[in-house]
Amino acid sequence: MQTTLNQIPTPLAIGLIILGIVIILLVVLIVRRRRASQALPPAPETPPPTKIDYTAIPLEEPQSWQDRLRNLSLAAKLLFILIPILLCMGIGILVLSLSNDQTAAPPPTPTPSPIPVTLTIEDATIVRANPLTLSVRVRSTGLPDNTELQVELRADGQPLRWFDPARRIQIRRDRGDFREAKLPDGDPTPEGRKYTVVVTTPDGSLSAEAELEVLPTFAAAFYGTEPTPSPSPTLLATATPTVIAVQETPTPLPPTATPTPTLPTGQRVAVTNGGNVRKLPYTGVNNVIGGINAGEEVQILARTPNALWYYVRTVRDEVGWVSRTLIAVTDLIAAETPVANVVSVFDNGSIYLAADTGSAVIDQVNPPEVVELFERTADGTWYRVRTVRDREGWVQASLLGIPDDVAAQVPVVK
Repeated sequence: MQTTLNQIPTPLAIGLIILGIVIILLVVLIVRRRRASQALPPAPETPPPTKIDYTAIPLEEPQSWQDRLRNLSLAAKLLFILIPILLCMGIGILVLSLSNDQTAAPPPTPTPSPIPVTLTIEDATIVRANPLTLSVRVRSTGLPDNTELQVELRADGQPLRWFDPARRIQIRRDRGDFREAKLPDGDPTPEGRKYTVVVTTPDGSLSAEAELEVLPTFAAAFYGTEPTPSPSPTLLATATPTVIAVQETPTPLPPTATPTPTLPTGQRVAVTNGGNVRKLPYTGVNNVIGGINAGEEVQILARTPNALWYYVRTVRDEVGWVSRTLIAVTDLIAAETPVANVVSVFDNGSIYLAADTGSAVIDQVNPPEVVELFERTADGTWYRVRTVRDREGWVQASLLGIPDDVAAQVPVVK
């Protein structure tokens, strides 16, 4: 009963009380009209009755409330019954509605769907030869931030003592990076074995495994092998033959094959958004040399001083600059990427053939272009640069924004 009343809104309860009062009034009105319609016609005139002394008649009064109720009219009896009932109902509904407002439990909070806990190794690569360095990148779901993961290098399934075992991966926003150099007395890693990287939670409830990638550039350092030199041919002493002069037509030598240049390699990162690969880190025209697509990988080679652009090698062996907004570069990778000698132009000016304003002007530099630095004068007032238009010459340092660390690594002209 109480549960049903608790569900009645307060406005509805008040409306029921008012409706009950209206019903009572209607009942009283109907009863009065019926009495009026049933009233007897006036009696004919009769002679005045004989006077009766009512004082001599004993007074009869109701002795109990039952007698009083019995003597009431029909309307009074209905009011006597209905008014207490409606009054009790109104008070009960009001009390229950007030108590329901104060004690009603809040609506149940929907339980969110649990996020599955997963762990994946996106990359496990040897990225440096001196010192020999291992890089691991993981992605997770369902793991809270600051969760620490153990990393282990294995050879044919057996753990190796290769780096500091106290080092951990720390999860931040479902990602984690690990980069550690080999211990001086670490276990050897000879060629011919299968090397894998295993990442686990401290309690061992979750783990992931991936095969270690050893880039050809660092293979000799990782496997501990040295390139085998070609043996020098041994000359055998022979008898001197008799030389007979014969006129022969010289055979033309075959053309010498042009050696294919070796492309640089670096840390691999994922491409998150498709975009252009540019000759220099600058969005102007005549600067696009290729493109990248989401889901591919690029190798990080260098970055600008402000870390907004990265020099990369794509899967199509295009080498150029891409915006940081297109690739998944972590703070750790950014900190370990070397800074390139590329700076912005801060002011308009001329490019000279030599480090002298008296020499010939060969081009102009204008903001917001960028230039690549090659050499500088000993006093640091002139720099030899290359523009996005492939023009090389000397520019006054006052036209360029050159950080101190970049200036220090630009060689001095001899």
